[in-house]
Formats: sequence, structure tokens, C-alpha cells
Amino acid sequence: MSDQNEQRTIIVENTSGERFDCVLPVNTTLETIAADFFEKNEWPTTDNRGKGQRAVVELVDPQNPDRTKRLKNDLTIDEAGLYDNAVLRIFPESIAGVRDDRKRLSALIADHKDMLELASWNKKILFKTNTSHAPTLYMITFKYDSYKCLSSDGKEPLLLNKHEVEILLHENYPQEAPYVKWITPIFHPNISAETGDVCLGVLKKRYLPGLGLARIVVMLSEMIQFRNFDKTDSLNTNAAEWINDPENWKYIEDIGGYPYQGSINEIFNEMEKIWGGNRSKIVFKPNKR
Repeated sequence: MSDQNEQRTIIVENTSGERFDCVLPVNTTLETIAADFFEKNEWPTTDNRGKGQRAVVELVDPQNPDRTKRLKNDLTIDEAGLYDNAVLRIFPESIAGVRDDRKRLSALIADHKDMLELASWNKKILFKTNTSHAPTLYMITFKYDSYKCLSSDGKEPLLLNKHEVEILLHENYPQEAPYVKWITPIFHPNISAETGDVCLGVLKKRYLPGLGLARIVVMLSEMIQFRNFDKTDSLNTNAAEWINDPENWKYIEDIGGYPYQGSINEIFNEMEKIWGGNRSKIVFKPNKR
């Protein structure tokens, strides 16, 4: 047994992946740590049925944060065999019965990994986070040519080649879409010039929990390049009207954008005009690997 006057540094992680250091005597029980951590995070002490809330205390594998071992809460730091800088993941066994924190944490970890991979091959996308493990706040920098506003005469768009976006993976993510806010000026029909709000289908009705943060970031980069926009559902009516004028399409093409983006129905109608109902449709066969 260790000297009971001995102290060890324990790292405690919450449901958002944020970590906190605490230096504690080795005879401190895990339930004491959990109780104080509950109070710090203002977590409810009863569940949605009014029953006493239980704390889950897990030891995190330093080599694989997804691998954990649940510990008995009445053990002391010494009895649990916790070493200096051991990581404990503490969370309520039930938070109002609506959130699966393990799945959320796994999603946050996977998102960070995917973002690191994205930034490794796409040098035009950079990011900073609020923490190095399972971050919940991303500041994304895009280095693409786009337009910040129109010139004083209201005709020619003014270039900007650095764009910043803040993405918050809130407590209901990934079941609900993340919060996205545009920080730098941008002239785009689906981004509000006043508030920085973004109107993108995958952030609204078409959002799917399995989409992943990296894919959303790629879609935002496509918005910057005018490869992804919707004139009919705009947050910036001036930009929508500007795009609707074919005289301005050259500016979109200059930055690699796609000025004409017809709906599937429009494409079907156009093909019908060209082929008069005599077109052979593409046959899609199952791919046998």
C-alpha cells in the first residue's frame, strides 16, 4: 500500500471530452471525485424518473481513448491502482434519459481524426480546436478565393481568399446538426451577411447523424467556391439576385464555381426536350467484388 500522505495527479474527463487535472491524496475515493465533478458540471442528481442519479467512473486506456474499464466507485485512488496522470471518464448513468454519452464521445473522437486526415491532404483547410482530445469547438480556416461583398457600384464582387467559420458540436450532437457560424465577410446566397448563419440542407432537414464533421466542412468549402448554393432558399437576397443574372456567371467561373445548378426535375425536363422520349436510360448493375 502507498503512503496515505502521497498525492497523485488525476485527469478527469467530462461528457464533452474536456479534461481537468486534480491533485489528490491516494486515499480519496472515486465516489468523492465523482460527486465533486457532478457539482462542478451542474449535472442533475436525480434521473428523469426522480430516482437518485448514479455516476459512471471509467479508466481510459492511454493508448486507445475508446477503450475503457468501469471502476467501483467505493475504491480509493490507491486501491484502484491509478497512476499519475491516469484519465478518469466520469458521467451520469442517465442524463434525462435522452443522450448516449459514449456514442457522442466516440463521434467526437472520430470527427477529430477525420478532420486531421482532411487537413493533411487538403492544405487549403486548416483548423484549431478547444482541446486536443474529442474537441467540441472548431475554428476552421479556408484558403479559397471567393467574394466578400459587391463593389460600391453594386456590380463587381470583391475577392477574399481567407475565410473563417466556427463550428460548435453542442451537447445534442451528433443526433442534431452542429451549430455553424460564418465569422469573416462573405457574399453568398445561403450565408447571412449580418449574422453569419448558414442555410445548408445537411444542417437543416437533410441532416443525418452519421454524416460526420469532415463531410460538412467539405460542403462548406464547396459553398465558398460557389460549387454549392441554392438560389431559391436564400439568407442573402442580394447575392441570390446577383447569381440569377447570367452576366455575373463569369465571376463564379473565375473562382472555379458552377453558376448553373439545376434541380433534378429541371435536368429531366431538359433531357426530354433534347431526346423527345427516345433516350436509353443508364443501367446500374450491382457491383460484385
